[in-house]
Amino acid sequence: MTADALLSPAAASGFVFGLGLIFSLGPQNLMLIQAGLTRSHPFAVASTGYVSEIALVTMGIGGLGTLLTHHPAISGVLQAVCAVFLAWWGARTLLNISRKRSTAAATTGGKSRSRAIGSMLAVTWLNPLVWLEAMFLVGVLSFSYGSEEQAGFAAGFLTASAIKFYGWSLAGVSLSRRFDRPICRKRMDAIAGLVLILAALLLAANILHGA
Repeated sequence: MTADALLSPAAASGFVFGLGLIFSLGPQNLMLIQAGLTRSHPFAVASTGYVSEIALVTMGIGGLGTLLTHHPAISGVLQAVCAVFLAWWGARTLLNISRKRSTAAATTGGKSRSRAIGSMLAVTWLNPLVWLEAMFLVGVLSFSYGSEEQAGFAAGFLTASAIKFYGWSLAGVSLSRRFDRPICRKRMDAIAGLVLILAALLLAANILHGA
């Protein structure tokens, strides 16, 4: 990839599109914040999500994203599965609030490095919303550009993604002292669960409206 591709309008478009997803409501962003708040290996969690994002974007500009445009039924199924996934993860988050946490878990965040990484892998690779954003949409939006400009679009998008993954984790770490008490963390979990369920309901309403 040349320097011209990195400074092209395609790269700028990819960066702006990626910035627009920084504040999207989804399990990934919430997990990044929670990893920072509970100090559950936030850098490892962010890096796992970011490397996965690179893989999905590569798949998207490699043709899988544009392939889905020729099969709109698959896109519809992905959206429906996405709504179910968001609702399930939200309900799971709310149910976890009632579980008792040991003193050690309240202090360290209660997650080993492998478990924290595994959770991020789950909300990335098992989450249709991430597939729609990082693979399908990136593939479709970059399709109108030439091959080199497509790479520039992907590079711009991934630059914004780096801001998202590491920015949310650092934001969580900076606020962690204010959330040292278990009651604060439970409130955070409650907000996260309700936000995810609301996102699922809004997506389901959009699917029904378009049907």
